[in-house]
Amino acid sequence: FQDILDIEARPDLFSSVPGAAWPGTNLPRDPALNPTIDLLMHLDPPRHSSVRRVAAAAFGPRVVKNFDPWVREIVVDTLDRIDSLDSFDYITEVAQVVPALVIAQVQGVPQGHRQWIVDRTLDSFAAQATGDPEQVALTMGRTVAYYRDELVPLKLREPQDDMTTVIAHAIERGELTANEGLSFLNLLQAAGFETTHTLIGQSMRMILEDPEIAEKTARGIEELGPDKVIDEFLRVITPAMFMSRTATQDTTIGGQDVREGDLLNLYFISANRDAAVFDRPDEFDPWRTETASLTFGSGAHRCIGNALAKLELRILFDEMAKRGFSLRLDGEPQRGWSVFINQLSALPVATS
Repeated sequence: FQDILDIEARPDLFSSVPGAAWPGTNLPRDPALNPTIDLLMHLDPPRHSSVRRVAAAAFGPRVVKNFDPWVREIVVDTLDRIDSLDSFDYITEVAQVVPALVIAQVQGVPQGHRQWIVDRTLDSFAAQATGDPEQVALTMGRTVAYYRDELVPLKLREPQDDMTTVIAHAIERGELTANEGLSFLNLLQAAGFETTHTLIGQSMRMILEDPEIAEKTARGIEELGPDKVIDEFLRVITPAMFMSRTATQDTTIGGQDVREGDLLNLYFISANRDAAVFDRPDEFDPWRTETASLTFGSGAHRCIGNALAKLELRILFDEMAKRGFSLRLDGEPQRGWSVFINQLSALPVATS
């Protein structure tokens, strides 16, 4: 835990520029060969700070709190749709739908284009699972082309209260390059979708597989409120399992010599079970007093969408409780093929 804090506090010594998630590291610096070159994850301060500043204000906790009505509407519509089903896949019917529609709303994607964006995001993660960089570049390129050719021009003609309008006008004013703005929109769609999709799916799997976790979740929400329970799910699940950094010079970390050019994978999922930080680290305990975690990273690259992810699960828990929504496993959960995201690809459930 402390090693990762130390590394992320020193972007001058441990850079994100060569790539922020292995195996997508040490890629060419030519934009034609590497479409991720201007991705926020692949920038160091001060450029990272100026790009992040453009969008960060839209994701502060006070701003996200105002998202409650329309996020709740998405959750209610989703639960209405599955209310009459006796059995279904919780991943495809709930965990994918809610965050995809939320991020599409944040971006201001027109209603008729939202399923296309969701499909391209799923294509992108499927391509990453193949390990084929050409396939990854192809799927990313299709989404970026949509933002460049359709969505950004639309927001310049018809500005609205959404993230794409903010980005489009920042590009127009010269605060961002076109590649930086388009890459940010692509990152927002992928990261905002996949991490919350994993949080929603894995938390339900844990509840359905372990009666003790189910009891602690219900009692914890009643005694503590939902936020502490959600924080504990985030710690245990750790949707984005690691990030990567590259040493810019010879140095030492955790008592180990590190050479210039060495790649370090920062396993947040391991740090979140560091016995030096967390008492009984493998136990799900919403009442624990150690509340810091590395689920959203730390330092300059701490995830700006963390408040939105928590809001989505908070509303989902709330609306399911209102309905007395009760589920049971109806088959084996299926893991996704990813070294990066702690994802589920299927969670068959039935109403009980």
